[in-house]
Amino acid sequence: MKKLILGILAVAVLGIFGLGKPIVIGITQIVDHPALNACRDGVIEGLRRAGFVEGENVQFIITNAQGDFSVAMAIAQDFRARGVDLVVSITTPSSQAAVQVFKDTNVPVIFAAVTDPVGAGLTEFPNVTGASDMIDVRADVELLLKLIPGLKRLGQVYNPGETNSAILTEMTKKAAEELGLTLVLAAANNTAEVPLAAQSLVGRVDAIYCTTDNTVAAALDAVVAVSKAHKIPFLFADPTSLEKGVLICTGFDYFDHGLLAAELVVKVLQGTPPAQIPFVRQAGTQVWLNLDVAEEIGFRFTPEAKALATGLLFGGQRFVKE
Repeated sequence: MKKLILGILAVAVLGIFGLGKPIVIGITQIVDHPALNACRDGVIEGLRRAGFVEGENVQFIITNAQGDFSVAMAIAQDFRARGVDLVVSITTPSSQAAVQVFKDTNVPVIFAAVTDPVGAGLTEFPNVTGASDMIDVRADVELLLKLIPGLKRLGQVYNPGETNSAILTEMTKKAAEELGLTLVLAAANNTAEVPLAAQSLVGRVDAIYCTTDNTVAAALDAVVAVSKAHKIPFLFADPTSLEKGVLICTGFDYFDHGLLAAELVVKVLQGTPPAQIPFVRQAGTQVWLNLDVAEEIGFRFTPEAKALATGLLFGGQRFVKE
């Protein structure tokens, strides 16, 4: 019965977008990264659960800009030229590109994994809505203070050219100042600069903290390599990166974030104008501790620290705490 209802709903929606042909949805993301890929997969799965199945009544055009905003613009322009029915834009840069191209059209743009939709200029258009993945920066810094005795100097690698990263870095500055920490910033304008930026922190910091910066995410292995080689505790605000060798991961399940964005897409496909759908924020911050990396670098998590965790990685496997 549930499948029948979903099928009827999908047919009704197809009538809105053009009976007899699949809805064409362009999905664009700024880089290929586990968190963003999980978000994309969550969007597709959420639509499937609502009765929109690729190859039957919906067609996805899936792209990524390889970290280049000009490529993100070209992707959005290609979507417009190909006459997509709806755009899902993942990350702030890809969303800014999509909105710039589609702002004077009736094509809905649903963003996801955007830190600050207001600050990024995405909330002023009637055809745009989406889901924010704003993280709790102060909580991350407070967590580091609890986990790392004697923490005084905190390092951060970031791309000042990413709107989302610039916003989060300002939040880190504020939190560090309020909590009595010295923040040492290392700028990387592209992925090629991330290794040198990370290396510049050696000997100057007691820990490294990186937010949801897409440039850092795309070159995460470089930061992990520096943190391990010099035994510097590293917190990255993305739980999907735990297996990459990060000591501490915080943030959201990005597959769930994709499901959240998919709910908004479905509402639009059902006929609700984006202007009537306020953007939403992801909830449910997680804390993961990598005991394998801790052993490798000689770091010890206290029982009190482990009590704060959502789950642990040990022996290459994740264990969710009960």
